[in-house]
Amino acid sequence: MLRRIGKFFWRFMVIFSFIVNVVLVLVVVTLLLLIFDIKNNIADPLLQGLHSSFVGLDNATIDWTIPVRTSIPLNTSIPLNTSIPLNTQTNVVLTAPVPVSVTANITLPGGGGTLNNAQVYLSLPQGLQLPVQLNLDVPVNLQVPVNLDVPVRLDVRAVIPLSQTQLHDPFENLKLVLEPVVRILGNLPSSFGEVGPFVSSVLSGSAPDLLAPTAYTANPWPGYSRTAGLYYTLGGEAFPPENLPVQTGIVPMGGIPALDEQLRPELYASGGPAAANAQAMQNLAAQNMPTSSYTGSPIIIEVQGVMPGTQPLPAQPDGMVSQPETGVTPIPGGDLGIMPTPMPPGG
Repeated sequence: MLRRIGKFFWRFMVIFSFIVNVVLVLVVVTLLLLIFDIKNNIADPLLQGLHSSFVGLDNATIDWTIPVRTSIPLNTSIPLNTSIPLNTQTNVVLTAPVPVSVTANITLPGGGGTLNNAQVYLSLPQGLQLPVQLNLDVPVNLQVPVNLDVPVRLDVRAVIPLSQTQLHDPFENLKLVLEPVVRILGNLPSSFGEVGPFVSSVLSGSAPDLLAPTAYTANPWPGYSRTAGLYYTLGGEAFPPENLPVQTGIVPMGGIPALDEQLRPELYASGGPAAANAQAMQNLAAQNMPTSSYTGSPIIIEVQGVMPGTQPLPAQPDGMVSQPETGVTPIPGGDLGIMPTPMPPGG
């Protein structure tokens, strides 16, 4: 009984192994026949699509107009110390009788002669209107109270190339991870007709450089479906001094070290990305550089409106701002809304 069971099991294993080997041979033959279709229609489009997307992200620019619609409360007083020139003709009314004493020459009627230097006493009655010419400076010295809300209506256009921000590093690292593989696939044969020359060059000792640039890597991203920076006239303006970035010396890690070394040999000559980053960290620590400025830790930035006559809130380490105190009012508004960049007149 055991011999029969053993014989049956042996025959089953032989038949099963034969079937498996046949299936594997068919799969290998099928893959060999379809290898270039898989390369040209699956591997290349997939990897090149990922690689080109990362290149496009690094080359992209944020171009958006941010509408600012709010009001700033203004409650203060303005000192006014000046003089107002007054030059005009008007009528004045006497509020009481005004005695007038003048010297006059009086001619008497009927040839009675002339009285020289006669003293005449008159009284101007109350309520008499007299025309006068006023020409004087009126001094003004007072505090003018001001209590109002100043409306703010401002459209701020922001044009930000991502390659000049911290987003450049992760995009560059993703590009470095895929670029060696993309170059290798691009330099391998793409049809059976290219296999012969490729094998011949390998056997002759002059194997092609699989990491050489290809037609694709020369222009991996064709462009964007919308423009950025069009009609923007401030592109040549200098950055504010407080907004200038500091180069930390930290480099992207890249992908497979053996392949990445072929793309960045100068970096690996000094120990590779890990050694360069360790040295950069030591240099930054020696300069007392806040780690949150380059490690990606959250940085809280709060925009505030400050009442006249008060001081803004003191900044805390890592860009945080303390809670509002008396006299300091954050600018209201909530969701200010976003709208696309406006087109020029006639556009």
